[in-house]
Amino acid sequence: MPGALHDIKVLEIAQVMAIPLCGVLLSDMGADVVKLEPPWGDATRYMILPVVPGESKSFATLNRGKRSVGLDIADERSRPALEALVRWADVLLVSLKSEDLTEYKIGYDKLQPLNPGMIYLEHVPLGNKGPMAGQGSYDLVVGGLSGLTALIGKERNGTPLYTQPAVLDLATGILSATAVSAALYARKESGEGQRIETSLLATGMFAQVNVAHSFPAVDPEVQEQFIDDLAELRARGASYDEMQPLRQRTIRRTTRGNIYYRYYKTKDSFISIGCLSPSLQQRFRDAIGVSDPRQDPDFDLGSEEGYAQMGQLTVEAEAAMQTRTTDEWLKRLAEVKIPCAPVLFPEEAIRHPQVTENGYLVELQHEILGPYTTYAPPIRMDGTPTEASGPSPPLAKHTEEVLREVGMADDEIAALIENGVAGGRVLGA
Repeated sequence: MPGALHDIKVLEIAQVMAIPLCGVLLSDMGADVVKLEPPWGDATRYMILPVVPGESKSFATLNRGKRSVGLDIADERSRPALEALVRWADVLLVSLKSEDLTEYKIGYDKLQPLNPGMIYLEHVPLGNKGPMAGQGSYDLVVGGLSGLTALIGKERNGTPLYTQPAVLDLATGILSATAVSAALYARKESGEGQRIETSLLATGMFAQVNVAHSFPAVDPEVQEQFIDDLAELRARGASYDEMQPLRQRTIRRTTRGNIYYRYYKTKDSFISIGCLSPSLQQRFRDAIGVSDPRQDPDFDLGSEEGYAQMGQLTVEAEAAMQTRTTDEWLKRLAEVKIPCAPVLFPEEAIRHPQVTENGYLVELQHEILGPYTTYAPPIRMDGTPTEASGPSPPLAKHTEEVLREVGMADDEIAALIENGVAGGRVLGA
């Protein structure tokens, strides 16, 4: 049975992670995704976990199920091939700096007349307006700008620490695939294409849905005090690990004593606990043998005594959790239906029966890298099944095949390849 997007053709002009992941998701849903690479290949083939020249683990995992066409769009001689591909596509995924869109003449205004029904997704890392609009960017950079890095709170030697996974890239890929699917549905009704815009910065603000906000009628003085105190710390060159506690004391005072939604050290390892409802919290307190002073109607967190009590509650809960091993706690907490799990490393997670028995991984065969295990389609659809349709493509493997499909003659294709405008040439090979 074909996937939901089995009749949809996608042209991807994007490198690294966010929009290539969008292409993977569309491919999983049945779309024919053609990745347009420069003849020397997507940068990810070389810069992240390279195995052999022109092939890397990261490229393999970010580009499965696609076909590869090598075409140098900076060379004017490639224009007829590019325009043929644009006419062929239902969806065009573009992730380039705005100046590159202009230089290569692949902005929406240039390409929409060639294919009025096309869905054109333009990924602009920082948005099209503002003082940083034309700047290229990455997950790490936007994590810092959006506040997400500070929210995650990792640091080393007083400096913010970038942590994986690349949350903004991942979420932007998912949001982009959602937008494309919605636009394709709308096209069925209207017959018209449209332009979509996504950005890492917009995703960064969305990812902090319950944090990055302002309620002036409720807490204006708290936020202003934090901003003023933070400015003083920065003026004297404070380290990052001095700034983080400031936010804890002001903005996040109410989270002190969080024993219900966190990771714990056990006798031999670590465990995650998630108790957000009052009934779950009561069962957890009973299971570990602690009392929460917040259950007292006279408790006042704003007082120094209340603040100290919350600190003591955390100490008691942590001590209780260290009296048993992780496996012992998993068994005990499962008996009272407390959401919990062991804290694993990725190398352990891919072997865990909860992952393997649900089929959340797939085995693929790459013609250069050999067999490998990677993530399965993250969504399942009974009527129109999702599927990892194949491994990532070797550089430019499908150039001639695809260019013939879009109507180019063999002699035209041969000339482009002979002139180095199309096809592939692996750097360093």
